[in-house]
Amino acid sequence: MITPLKMDMSIDWDGVDQLTDWYIDSGVTGLFAVGQSSEMFALSDDERLRLAERVVRRANGRVPVVASGTFDQALAAQVKFVRQMADLGVAQVVVIASMMAQAEDDDTVWRGKVSRLLDATDDIPLGLYECPLPYHRLVSGDLVAWAAGTGRFRLLKETSRSLSQLRAKIEAAEGAGLGVYNADATTLLESMKAGASGYCGIAANFYPEPLVWLCKHFLHADAANAQSLISMADPTIHHQYPVSAKYYRRQAGFAMTTVSRVSNAKLTGYDQRILDSIARQMYCLKPGERNLTD
Repeated sequence: MITPLKMDMSIDWDGVDQLTDWYIDSGVTGLFAVGQSSEMFALSDDERLRLAERVVRRANGRVPVVASGTFDQALAAQVKFVRQMADLGVAQVVVIASMMAQAEDDDTVWRGKVSRLLDATDDIPLGLYECPLPYHRLVSGDLVAWAAGTGRFRLLKETSRSLSQLRAKIEAAEGAGLGVYNADATTLLESMKAGASGYCGIAANFYPEPLVWLCKHFLHADAANAQSLISMADPTIHHQYPVSAKYYRRQAGFAMTTVSRVSNAKLTGYDQRILDSIARQMYCLKPGERNLTD
């Protein structure tokens, strides 16, 4: 989820409610309330907790909500915050992979830190997130198999943009209750065919309907056409993100500023025209419209 902000950069709580309803009405089956798209590293601990709580309350059981919970390098602080986040009613507290070891540390160090976190957080359900910040740490297939074997992890947000790595992680998690969610919209179709549990990425902040459709109907005759259009749009929506996403939602009728704590980007007229064109094309991909049927 993106986080709506007011002109003074405070969180627009009414906007959070409106967005939560929109995601759910668009067909998504879960919400990631405190992630990088939420500008989580620019939020205070209190704001992170309040944001997750607000989304949980607004979702009101319609879909599960997950939220990140490991922002401090110190284990004691991580344990405390994971517990605080779990107490709000999130379905899973998400472990940020790059916060569990330094960039130069090997997988043994990472696994040891995560093991200690598991021991200190009882049976709280967890997720794993290969967040690109503060550095991009990918979780190996062997570590995915280990994480799945603990019985604690339910979700992996996979961000390698590599089908071979994604397939290896899907295979490693098979049958263990750990769903692998692809963050790369350009490989969504192939990942679903390979056994991915779904999509979890920034494109859902622009046009969730065709992504929902493709996850449900990846064997449909029109699936390749849907994937082609999604892939062509993908590079553009990454430009000036998350400002681009806030502009896109604003053009769709949301009373949302384009204010961001992590970017002061200004969209040019060219940028806006391209985003507007993508919006028109994605409307044609909605189930029941011109070229896709349910």
